[in-house]
Formats: sequence, structure tokens, C-alpha cells
Amino acid sequence: MKGIKKNILVVEDSEYYMNLICNTLSKIPDINIYKATCSAEAYKYAMEMSISVFIVDLILNTNVLGDVSGIKFIERMRTIEKYKFVPVIITTSLEDPKLHSYSYLHCYRYFEKTFDTNELVETVLEVLKYESPKEKTKIIYYKREGLLFSINTNDIIYIENCNRFIKYHCVDGLHTAPYQSCKKIIQEMESTDFIQCSKNTIVNRKYVLCVDSINRYITLMNEYGTLDIGPRMKKEFMNRLKND
Repeated sequence: MKGIKKNILVVEDSEYYMNLICNTLSKIPDINIYKATCSAEAYKYAMEMSISVFIVDLILNTNVLGDVSGIKFIERMRTIEKYKFVPVIITTSLEDPKLHSYSYLHCYRYFEKTFDTNELVETVLEVLKYESPKEKTKIIYYKREGLLFSINTNDIIYIENCNRFIKYHCVDGLHTAPYQSCKKIIQEMESTDFIQCSKNTIVNRKYVLCVDSINRYITLMNEYGTLDIGPRMKKEFMNRLKND
């Protein structure tokens, strides 16, 4: 709604990148930009106001060998109820932080320095469209080889129903469980976020970035890949995606 500004917190120790990010984002309407050069300042802002998007450098103190205070800050935010699902965009000079940041911290995207500022703006505009999910998490359980396993449904990206087993593709990797029908799987989820998109595939709408209905495929967030939409499922899938 126009007139209601959203708060973006930029956590960056480099003056050059702080200015680059803030000047780049200044073209976005209806936002407030707050600056923090360390995790202590960032925490103070986070507690005093409601942040809609975090942009965090993973290394906030180059004078400390092996510094990962940006990661520690994000971990701390994820323990706070109102920030469990708030989008986090990370910037880094590390070669490949995706495994930790995506799988464990549930970050939306990472930008390796030096990054394309136009892509940064596009990404911020994307995340500003989404409201953080409010529903409580659900844990599902399954047995395999005599052992009991659990999965947090918020961490399930999509589900493949194979001939003799189920593949749960999650942010922390692949889980396999004994076979169930797609109908029974969806019932077990107890959430309208899980939508069947093909004969053997169910997707979690929270991880859907965009849908190409003409060519019948789904692009998932955070570089999790693409999924096909079955020709017989297309109409029902698109209706569910829009209306639920």
C-alpha cells in the first residue's frame, strides 16, 4: 500500500559497498534505509523497529582472521520470532557461501562482490512483494530401516513421489521415505502451501519464484532449480496458486 514504507537494514563494514548499496536502493520508492557497520548496531536497529529486508555482509570485521560475524548476526535474527522468515540478502567476498546461507539460514539470495547493482534492485523489489508467513511450523515423521526421522514442512521445497519411495527435497538436502500417494502426502502436510504440479510432484509455494504457464515450468527461489507442470495438472495448479 502506497504511503506505508518498509524498512531495509544494510549491514556492511565497507564504506564503499555501504554507499554503493544505499545509493542503488535509494531509487526504490516507499522504503527507509538504515545503516549498520557491525552486528551490535544491526541488532539495535532490528530490536527498535520492524525490518522488512536484511542485506548483510558475511564478513563485518576484516581485521579478524576468519571473521563470520555477519553469519552470526543472521543466526541470531532467526531465533527471534518476528524475523524467522524475513528475507535476508547476503553480500560476500567468500567464494561460495551458498550451502550454509541457503540451507541453514534460509537466505533469499547471495551476491558475490563485485555484484550487478541492477540485479540487487530487482531482487529487493522481489522480496518486498512477499509477506512473511505467519503459520506455525509442522513436523512430519517417517520410519526408514527401523529408524524414526523428522522433517520440518517449512524446509520442504518440493516432493517427488517415486514408484516405491518419496523424495523430500529440502533446504538441508534430500530425504527419502516410504511410498504414499500424492493425495495422502498433501493431507499430511495440513497446509495449502503444498500444491501438486504434475503426476508425481508436489511443490511448496513458498519456494516458487515464478511460473511460465505457456511452457509449463516453475522456477524455484534460491537457485533450487525448475519443475515441470503436467499438462493435465496445469489448470488446477494455476487456480490453486492464485486462489488459495
